[in-house]
Amino acid sequence: MFSSRNFLPSHFVNRRVPSLMLRNSRPVLFQSSFSRNFTNVKDAEIRRKVEDVIQENSKDAESGHKADEISEDSKIPEKKVTSLGELVQKKFIDISKKLKKPKSSSHTSSAFGWKDIWNFLRNNWKQLILADILIALVVDKVSEYRISSAIENGTRPVAKVKDGQFVSRPQISETLKKVFQSEEDHSYYHVICGERGTGKTTLTRMEAKNVGKGVIYVDVPSDFENLGKAFGKAINLSFFEDTSIISLLVRKFFSSAMGVTGGESAISSYQWRRVIEIFRHASEMYKEKHGKPPVIIYDNVSRLVHKNSEILDILQDEAKDNADERTYIAVFVSSEGSVPRRMQLRSAWSRAEDPIEIGDLTEEESFNYLINKRKIDATEAGKLYDLIGGRILELKSASDKLLKGKSFEVVKKKIFTKTEDKFRKAKLLRKQVHFKAGKNVINALLNSKEISRIAFEEFFNRDEEAEEVLEKNIFAYHPERNTVTFQSRSIENYIRNNASMFIK
Repeated sequence: MFSSRNFLPSHFVNRRVPSLMLRNSRPVLFQSSFSRNFTNVKDAEIRRKVEDVIQENSKDAESGHKADEISEDSKIPEKKVTSLGELVQKKFIDISKKLKKPKSSSHTSSAFGWKDIWNFLRNNWKQLILADILIALVVDKVSEYRISSAIENGTRPVAKVKDGQFVSRPQISETLKKVFQSEEDHSYYHVICGERGTGKTTLTRMEAKNVGKGVIYVDVPSDFENLGKAFGKAINLSFFEDTSIISLLVRKFFSSAMGVTGGESAISSYQWRRVIEIFRHASEMYKEKHGKPPVIIYDNVSRLVHKNSEILDILQDEAKDNADERTYIAVFVSSEGSVPRRMQLRSAWSRAEDPIEIGDLTEEESFNYLINKRKIDATEAGKLYDLIGGRILELKSASDKLLKGKSFEVVKKKIFTKTEDKFRKAKLLRKQVHFKAGKNVINALLNSKEISRIAFEEFFNRDEEAEEVLEKNIFAYHPERNTVTFQSRSIENYIRNNASMFIK
């Protein structure tokens, strides 16, 4: 059965709230939109009224509980309340004592339904509204300190690769370091791109951690509903709607009782927009203190380009505006050429620095990885490099199979089978819709290794067809040179292995 005593006090009282003095806070910078929505008066008046209410309640004991009080001789003098955190915590205790328990229903299950929630809200709405206002004030106060601290120290993401298998690439690392160590007059945003498996994320994470201070790293999630939380986590922000009792109950009512799921997407959309606004204000303070803007890295932005491309557009516009104002520097990291292609078509591209492309390992780096780090026989290492090239993710996968006892021929067959699936998805096999155009592109690349983007598009009847094929990881777009090549050496070797199908 639903218990009001168990529901609210544990939620409120057990929450540790830092003791932030009202007189030392700066509410103008990080005002919560929720606190503004609950009232139509100025924040200063809200804080004054709330403090007056709490102080009044802190002076005298609750008269309705005299029978349960201890004797006067053993009573401990009440501690004077001096901070917002202490005031809120005490008020939560008082509110929870006044909450009315909903009427018992016929069943004995501990679960509760939307009717119980409605009754609970109806009986305790005054206490809940006051509690939520208090939470909004606390979240505002705590946010200022936590966000400033997050930017000061940096996110410092951890690279998900074993130290013994990491291949250092000094030239690329130095380039990324210069981007992440911003200058006062830096007025551009950056795009880092490269094919899947080239090591972009690993190198980005490592240099973000090495630079540390002033660098915020956001890993864009695959699920849009988690986008707001990912942004908030990056700057250590606590969301009011995740701690508000009213918000949680309303969300439970609509998602469980009504079967509505769109509310979470709306909340996520609101959250990440709010984080961007908060980060902008915090960046102004950081720059004022350190004389240079902070840096925010959006990794895996290719997850936005297909289903949520409007969000990518907003982030690009924000990046351009804040580059103009020298407020912060945005860095976009993408593993698909469709991201820079989309960004290049928009006016906001005017503030983008030349793209930084991270490619495959050199032959020397590849052999160093295979022989010295993975302990692969030199002869087998040579075969792997001829088949795969310097694509680090493919080299790792092939090395794992060899070390498990698989022969080179078995590894080769698995790679070609996987590559054939890519051609099938791109509709480039015989009798498929893009076979003829794809065959012409393939022969052009075999002759010159690289063709212009315009030349690539001219092989297709419509630009949309060229874009569709370019997204299937058979060909790779290079924004810095505006050219197209094969996506990897394994792709080229598959084509040569099936010369009768693809080569004229």
